Order: sequence, then structure tokens, then C-alpha cells
Amino acid sequence: MKRNEPGDALTGRQLLVFDYVRTRIQTGLAPTLREVGVSCFSHCTAGTQTTSALKCIKAIASKGYLRREDNVSRGIFLTDLGKE
Repeated sequence: MKRNEPGDALTGRQLLVFDYVRTRIQTGLAPTLREVGVSCFSHCTAGTQTTSALKCIKAIASKGYLRREDNVSRGIFLTDLGKE
């Protein structure tokens, strides 16, 4: 499996999550992982929505579009690449 590199293109689901996160950040507050899960992974069971959101956010961060702080509820930030 290919490792994610900064600047790699986002998949369809990652683009959906990224657009949601970017919109929330630009309009005020970054979303929590739970909010991302409920909004973008409604097809998953409640127990896996947050896990799916976390995996997706980590993949987007590894591609350089977001930065995430561990143990911070709303610790998702846009990087310079994500602001373009």
C-alpha cells in the first residue's frame, strides 16, 4: 500500500471530510471528531462514525492539508496547503 505524501490528491471521501472541516473552521470553530463522524459518516453505525472520522482526518493530515493536535477536542487546523 502506498504511503501518503504531502500534496497527494484526496480521495472522494477525504474531499468530503476536508470540505466539511474547512467550512466549519472558516465559519468559526473547528468540528470535533464526533461532529465529523455524524456529518460525513452517517452510513456507519454510531460506534464507528468517530473511528472512521479519525482515520480519515489522519489520512488528510498525512497528505498535508490539515494538522491535528492530539487530546484537544477541536484541535483540527488548516495548513498552508489546505488554505489554497
